[in-house]
Amino acid sequence: MRLRTPTCLFLVLLPLSVIDICGQQPQTQNPPQTRLANSADSPGGLQSQIAEILNAFKAENSTRANELIHNFLMPENSTWFTDVYGPGFGASLARAYRKAVPNVEEEIRRIYQADARAGLVQANVSKYADPEAVNAPIDRFLNCMNQIVPLYEAAFLGNRPMIQMSLKPGNLTQTGGDLDGFFVFYQGGFRFIPMNILMELPSERPIRVHLGMNVMQSKLVTKVYPKYPDEALKKRLQGKVVVRLELDINGNLQKATLIEGDPVLGRAFMEAVKQWRFEPTRLDGDPVEVEVDAETVFEVH
Repeated sequence: MRLRTPTCLFLVLLPLSVIDICGQQPQTQNPPQTRLANSADSPGGLQSQIAEILNAFKAENSTRANELIHNFLMPENSTWFTDVYGPGFGASLARAYRKAVPNVEEEIRRIYQADARAGLVQANVSKYADPEAVNAPIDRFLNCMNQIVPLYEAAFLGNRPMIQMSLKPGNLTQTGGDLDGFFVFYQGGFRFIPMNILMELPSERPIRVHLGMNVMQSKLVTKVYPKYPDEALKKRLQGKVVVRLELDINGNLQKATLIEGDPVLGRAFMEAVKQWRFEPTRLDGDPVEVEVDAETVFEVH
């Protein structure tokens, strides 16, 4: 039997190294997501989850391999992105992820099936949880989180991922090696997030600016007026009330704090401003969080 030797081209991509192995793998149907047996939130836990997939391929148990691969995806109704990156950036990342899911699942299947055929089983796993101890762009991925959640990276050869590319004309496709992205531990198992999804994050967390209500008035799209509290009317309480509002990059209220005025009147005003909605604010084209002081005057006639 004559074997055709492919022409190999070595490419270097940052942060990945690239080697070439030409070939194509058959596509299979996507299985429904099954419940994960709890694995440890540790490098060893991810190693075990990857090894189980490769061993299933080696045993020619494609049904089991496909189930395990499907479990590497975020559940359809997952709130991980908004929980970790907030309602602004998290929502856009979640939309991009859901759109990419079919291709991501097929890519994981194709790459790990090739790795199993190459005899690979044990991956080296790196855990990143300190933005000061890592290089770009991982530091950015961590810094943009509301609270840091560890990112994991798996590599079969060395400590950094390598990808194997098919160089057939018109078909530049990854055919083996390591996945280009990161794993996070969520709901009892590891989930894979492609690098290109996380690259949509900004270079740093959005800054917050303090603006006057005269500026923000034009951005106020929903305004609810306060009701005069019965207790305040009976006691003939009146006067100015000032509440400091903290808005996220989408113009939604994150926090309201009474900074001036009677507490009874203040509670009434707080109930009203919690329903206010603003248009997003941008600084030099970038979305920013806003701090603004809203005030009103209660008068008894």
